[in-house]
Amino acid sequence: MNSPDPAKIERFREKLLQEWTDEETVAAWRKWNTQLSVFSREATEAVLEAAQLRPGMRVLDLASGVGNPALSIAEAVGPTGHVTATDLGPGMIAYAEELAKSKGLRNIDFRVADAESLPFPDRAFDVVTCRFGVMFFPAQVKAFRECRRVLKPGGRVAFVVWGKREQLFLTATIGVLMKYVEAPTPDPDAPHAFMFGERGLLENRLKAAGFSDVREEVRIITGRWEGSPEDYWQQFTEVAAPFRPLIAKLTPETRAKAEAEIFAGLRKLSDGKVLTMPLEIVIGTGAQT
Repeated sequence: MNSPDPAKIERFREKLLQEWTDEETVAAWRKWNTQLSVFSREATEAVLEAAQLRPGMRVLDLASGVGNPALSIAEAVGPTGHVTATDLGPGMIAYAEELAKSKGLRNIDFRVADAESLPFPDRAFDVVTCRFGVMFFPAQVKAFRECRRVLKPGGRVAFVVWGKREQLFLTATIGVLMKYVEAPTPDPDAPHAFMFGERGLLENRLKAAGFSDVREEVRIITGRWEGSPEDYWQQFTEVAAPFRPLIAKLTPETRAKAEAEIFAGLRKLSDGKVLTMPLEIVIGTGAQT
């Protein structure tokens, strides 16, 4: 983003809240969580690896959604450690809390919190993590400075974000859809899912926030969807909140044509039981001095 004005930042924040915290989106994540957790497992593992977790650590997880990677982090730091999972949406975080209870995790608590104004004291955590969230923060450098504030000296951040926009899971779905519907011109200043596909951008924003030993790594992982192409697309239409308005513009006839093309492409990725596709992610880390 090119340092948008405060009013524009506030509009971004309102749009983010509308898209990702409404009842429809929360219901979709509840419905598909098991399959989505499998699909994104290697991204979760990348966060845990980058965080360099040890038993006894105190970890803050941002934009936790329905609990990935916060629940896995709680298991990694063990009963002597603790995780605070946060999200802007109370519906998402409430479901994450349900999942934690079902797993018998007692070393985790849940808070509704804005990453740009964290309700925690200075030097409270050993690590701050986030998986597929920081690219949506309207004021990223401000949020990263908040991460620095709440980190202990020697603490670290470990973020995983999407890489380039030309991802197979997107080109095989929304890429096809765009042939059939006209999308609005995006605001060039608006945060979006694939903004950190621009090489060096995440690294530069972490440095601007004051982190040292900043590193950015581009990695290809594998996403595995356990189900049919039709299930995968149904999940996408329900979970991917920013794209739902585009899908809603389609007439029944046009949607049928688009979906026939989408299914044909997705079947090429399936062995009949599992869809497999490469996913490009970017891993960003930095240290508090």
